[in-house]
Formats: sequence, C-alpha cells, structure tokens
Amino acid sequence: MTQLLTSLPMLVCLFWFATLTSDVVLARMRMEATTTVQGWMRPRCYLLLFLIVTAGLYLGHYIYFNHQTSLLPSSDSFYAAANLAVYPLYYLYICTLTQRDGIRRWQMALLLPALVGGTTVALLYGQMNADEATLFIEQYLYRGEHPEASLLVTCQMYVHDVCKAVFGVLVITVFLLGNRSIAQYEYLLNNSYASTENKSLVSLHHMLMAFVVTSAASFVCNLVGRHRFVDSQWLLSFPSAAFSVLLFAIGYIGSRTQFNIWHIEQDEREDCSSENSAVATESDFLLLRQRIECLMSEEQLYLQPNLKIADLSARLATNRNYIYQAINREMKMSFSEYINRMRVAYAQALIDENPRMPLAEVAERSGFNSGTSFYRNFKLYVHISPKKYQEGKH
Repeated sequence: MTQLLTSLPMLVCLFWFATLTSDVVLARMRMEATTTVQGWMRPRCYLLLFLIVTAGLYLGHYIYFNHQTSLLPSSDSFYAAANLAVYPLYYLYICTLTQRDGIRRWQMALLLPALVGGTTVALLYGQMNADEATLFIEQYLYRGEHPEASLLVTCQMYVHDVCKAVFGVLVITVFLLGNRSIAQYEYLLNNSYASTENKSLVSLHHMLMAFVVTSAASFVCNLVGRHRFVDSQWLLSFPSAAFSVLLFAIGYIGSRTQFNIWHIEQDEREDCSSENSAVATESDFLLLRQRIECLMSEEQLYLQPNLKIADLSARLATNRNYIYQAINREMKMSFSEYINRMRVAYAQALIDENPRMPLAEVAERSGFNSGTSFYRNFKLYVHISPKKYQEGKH
C-alpha cells in the first residue's frame, strides 16, 4: 500500500509527460511555419520540464518512504534540488504564457537556490564516509533529530534546514509573481477581444492557488518532519492523493491551453491601424467614445462573434490603445465587458419580442460563441439566468 501511495504522484507526472510529449512531436510534424511552432511549443516545453522534475521529486519521496536507504545519498541530493525547482519552473511556465518579453534573467535566477541547494547536498554526501552518511540518514532524515556529530553531518543538517526555509520563501514569491503575471495577461485579453472563451488563463490562477494551499500543508509537514509520516499510511495518503489530483489537473489544463500571449501579439502585428504617438487629451477620449457608441449603434458590430478591438481600430482609423483607453476611462469597463453588455441587452430585447425563441438561437443571434458564454454573461449582467428571464415573459 505504501508503495502505491508514494508512487501515485510520480506516475501522474509521467503520464502527462508522455502524453504531452507525444502531442508536441505530432504538432511539430503537422506544423510547417516555424513561428507557429515556436508560439505553441515553448510553453509546452516548460510544462514538460516542470512535470519531469516533479516526477523526479516524487521518485525521491518513493525511495525515502520505502526505506531504500542505499539510494538515499543520491536521491536526497536530487530531491533537495527538485523541491526548490518545481515552483520556479511552474512560474516560468506561466511566464511563457503571459509575458510579452518572454522569460527574463532575474526570473531564471529563481532556479539558483535549487542549483546551489542540490549541489551542496551532493558535495556533502560525497565527502561523508559510510558511517557519517548512515548516521545522518537514520538520525536526521528518519527521526528528525540533530545529533552531535562530525562537521560534515552537522553542515548537512543545517543545509537541509535552510532548504526548508528557502522552499517557504519560494512558494510565497512564486504565488505573488504568478498571480501578477496572470492578472496582467487577463487585463490585456479583456481589452483585446470581445469573447475571451478558450483564451482566458484564469484556470492557471486556480491551479496556482491550489498548488500553494497544498504546498503550505507540505511545508508544515516538512517543518514537522517527513519522518512522522513514514510509518503511517493514513497520514501519508492525504498529501499523496491531494498532490496526485492537483498534478493531474495541471497536466489536463496544460494539455487544453492553446491560446497565450503569442497569439495576442500576432493579432497586434496584423492590425494595420495607425499607431500615432500623439498624446490624447480628455476631450479626445470623450470624442472617441462618442464615435465608438455611434458605430456600435448604427452597425451593431457587437453581433460579430469574434469581434476584436483591432476591428474597431480599423473602422475608426485610430490607435487600438486609444480605443481601449477610451472605453476604460470613459465607460469604466473593459472592451470585453462593453461588448458583452450590449450583446446581453440585445438578447433581452430578442426574448422580450419573442419569448418562445429557443435560447440557443438567442445566443447565436446576439453574437455569443457558445451557450456557456451566453449563460455566464447574461447571469452576470442581468443577475438571473436567461431561462428564468424567458419564463418571466410567458
């Protein structure tokens, strides 16, 4: 039973690593444009790196909890490095999805603690004799004690303690930086597209939250000591099951994430609107708002399912940045909210005129890409479901 519990998170990681690797290989065979391959593949490569390092981390768990002590000097070294690398790697994966400039040097530097920690642990093990290694493993790793011992053993204990503290700092750092990157991406997305369905990365935020919560529990367990879980299947089963579910969700969401910052940049490059650098005044934004409202009223552009802010900038022959600033500043909402509010109002009018019209038809005629998007936006802005609204008109 212990072998199954301790191997489950590792097996989940290996399953998604194999699945996503095959997807990458097949995608590369199908795609001919190099830029397209790079835009889709780079985030996947970082996700694969995260998964294989996490699998290595849980291999260390497996060796430890199944008392394979002869392998511990080497596995514990990799475990120390992997434990400090998984969060930075997940953050770097988020960066490839959300940041225009890609990964910066200071972000890569978040992997330095893993490199230093793992190397230090390996060097100390390498300098220990057999008796010192046995003492450290039996007394510190399996009992959580700090016995009086040689300088090498003492240093190894302090290095492990420092790694635990650094792990806690990395969890908080990655959570804050990751949330900021996702929030910036969502802001740009909502000001570029009317329909954000299948483009949003909010699920990554949820995964990050779940990751932090489960790892906070893991951090507490590390402070208490892994040794307290060695002989208790009940204590061992909860974190193993929790991380297995979380890692499966990360792999599943990663496999379905097709849209990222690269696609937004591609749409921006294709936008041929004028990008003049003149400074706009409040009166300019007010006038632009009036032009936007006039265009929407006369031509009902909001009924186009895949409407983008670039479409407005092309029709109005102005800077796309001016348009979303006019909507943000003058209307106090994002481009996506502005368009979807008008779509919902149009849908209400359709239901008022013909209460028996199928809601699927109402959604399609109102410009929504799917019934799910229609339902979500209708309930958000009208505060009741479209079905209940329709029933009230009978």
